[in-house]
Amino acid sequence: MKETNFVEVVKVKDGVFIDPQPHIERILRTTLHFFSKPLTLQLTDDLVPVDLRKGIVKCRIVYNKEIISIDFEPYKIRNIQHLAIVEDDTIEYRYKYLNRNAINDLLKYRKDCDDILIVKNSLVTDTSYTNVVFKDPHGKLYTPTSTLLAGTKRQRLLGADIIHEREILVSDISSYVGVYLINAMIDIEDNLFIDIHSIH
Repeated sequence: MKETNFVEVVKVKDGVFIDPQPHIERILRTTLHFFSKPLTLQLTDDLVPVDLRKGIVKCRIVYNKEIISIDFEPYKIRNIQHLAIVEDDTIEYRYKYLNRNAINDLLKYRKDCDDILIVKNSLVTDTSYTNVVFKDPHGKLYTPTSTLLAGTKRQRLLGADIIHEREILVSDISSYVGVYLINAMIDIEDNLFIDIHSIH
C-alpha cells in the first residue's frame, strides 16, 4: 500500500527561517498520528542555498515516515482580486496532504475569479491555499472556527490576540468589509485583501 505523503511550507527571509517551530511540531504531530513514530527534523539556516539568501524564499518539505525532499524557491505573492464562493459539504483537509485533488477539483468552479472561498455545511472555511481573516466595519479581525486546516500563521495571530475565532456563515459574508488571505508565506501586513464586493 502506497504511503500517504504530506507537505510543509516554511518562510525564509534573507536566509533565515521564519518561525519554523510550529511547522516542525506539525510534522511531529502528523507523523505520530499516521505512522505512530514521530519524525523530527532541524531547520537550520545553513540549509538555505547560498544563492537564495536574499529576499523571500519558500521552503517546501515533502515527507511521510521520512523526509522525501526539501526544496527552496523564490516566492512572490499571487495577485488575488476576486474570490468565487464554492460549496462542498464533504471536503476534509485537517492534515496538510501533498495530494490536494479534493481542493483542486473545486478550482474548476472559480469561473473568472482568481481563487475560491470554500464553504462547508453553510460555514466559511478557507481559500484553496490560505486561511482567511474577515475585517468588520469597526476594524476587528475574525477567522472562521470552521477552517479546513488550522494554519501556523492563523494559530500565531490567534495566540497574539490579533485575530479572533468566530463561526462565519456564508450569509454573514456581506456584513464584513473584506477579507485578508494569510498563510505561512503571507502576513496580514502584506495586505492581500479582497473587498467584500469582490466575493461572489
